[in-house]
Amino acid sequence: MAPSTVDTFTLFFALLAIVAALIAIGIAVSALIGDRFRIIDSLRPIAIELAAAVATTATIGSLILSEGAGYEPCLNCWIQRGFMYPAAFLLIGSVLTKKLVLAKIAGVLAILGICVSIFHRYEQAAGVEIGGLCDASAPCSAKFVEQFGFLTIPTMAGCGFAAIIALVAISVKKPTRA
Repeated sequence: MAPSTVDTFTLFFALLAIVAALIAIGIAVSALIGDRFRIIDSLRPIAIELAAAVATTATIGSLILSEGAGYEPCLNCWIQRGFMYPAAFLLIGSVLTKKLVLAKIAGVLAILGICVSIFHRYEQAAGVEIGGLCDASAPCSAKFVEQFGFLTIPTMAGCGFAAIIALVAISVKKPTRA
């Protein structure tokens, strides 16, 4: 893949990560202030579909960056993939079958995945390997991508996990009636 194409893809995925983060933040703030702006009520009917879209896009994005751009995933990246890929399939299954239990399982995977994303981002920020998980050929502290001065691959994954968590949370919580 040509460098300009890789740059275009990473910019696109970075922008999507910002959208995912805004969705998660919007849902969280709305939950805290009582959904005065009806964000949760507006998103709830399509929350699982949106979560499936986020997880599927993150899955495709990780494959483009490794297979297309040639970035070798480190161990933390593989662990994050181990949470995101099944979440995508579970959420698609939930959309198709209307079985909310699949979305709940995907939500648990997203919670575990965001923990790995936070740890991975910490390693990048510190610039050191913690715990000796990664090897020299694919260091966990390497930043293959850094858009807008802060969006790295684990940060983008973390934004996706956060959006999935928030969207699944509002889909499983029954609306309260005023």
